[in-house]
Amino acid sequence: MNSHHKGQTTDAGGEFAVELPRRVFRRIKRHTPLPSTLSSKEELLERMRRFPVFAKLPVRVLAELVAAASVQAFRAGEYVWRYNEVDHRAMFIEQGFVKAARTNKEGVNYTYGLYGPGDSMGVFAIWAGMRYPTDAVAMNDGMVAIFVEAEAMLKFAEKYPRLAGPLRAEIGQFTKAFLNKIEIVSAGTVSQRLAALMTMLVDRYGVDAKDNQARLPITLTLEQISQIVGVRLETVARTMSGWKRQGWLTTDADGYHFAHLDKIRELLLG
Repeated sequence: MNSHHKGQTTDAGGEFAVELPRRVFRRIKRHTPLPSTLSSKEELLERMRRFPVFAKLPVRVLAELVAAASVQAFRAGEYVWRYNEVDHRAMFIEQGFVKAARTNKEGVNYTYGLYGPGDSMGVFAIWAGMRYPTDAVAMNDGMVAIFVEAEAMLKFAEKYPRLAGPLRAEIGQFTKAFLNKIEIVSAGTVSQRLAALMTMLVDRYGVDAKDNQARLPITLTLEQISQIVGVRLETVARTMSGWKRQGWLTTDADGYHFAHLDKIRELLLG
């Protein structure tokens, strides 16, 4: 993943093309009213242009997709969609985080991908003509996303084949997320799995970077982390407590503060 600090992102697919405002990582307290989803077509067009996939489209062309777009906000634990539902819309995340997950026949829930501001979900299924391959679940109160109807995206690709390339490129982000999951669960020990997850998140979303220090403005519960790395919650808690005792990590309402990223990266070499 590309490294970008102080909220600055690159033009890589799936990431915002302009600086991310700090609010996109802000944790909304429980029971706080969700952000307003009301938006004029003009405002929605400008919000969509912040995504590289839409940024270079002519205004008159993008307006056709805006007409089929809407904004929705979610609370933690709410389903954006469920596994095997017909793919009727794609999601472009503005604020907060979403996990791609499925529950097996034994009732065990597995997380297969983690998506945040600037990422999309559902585009792959549209082009593949398939149903949603996983549940999509909001991970925090105040997750906000722009949704575009699948039918409109398919018609757009047929009408403007030269301009549809960026949309198809989003398919690569779906594959990338699953490859990252494989890297995490294949990293080895619990410490190595946690190190793989945290370094990936820091490389993508880290801010205030200096020397071997950085802040990850994300708050994940121990249960969420355990589902991502595929180990017991108690084991995750013990490992992270060890990092804190060694002075590598502190946590507070602003997220994770890493004081020795070099030590955490060294775990991946062992």
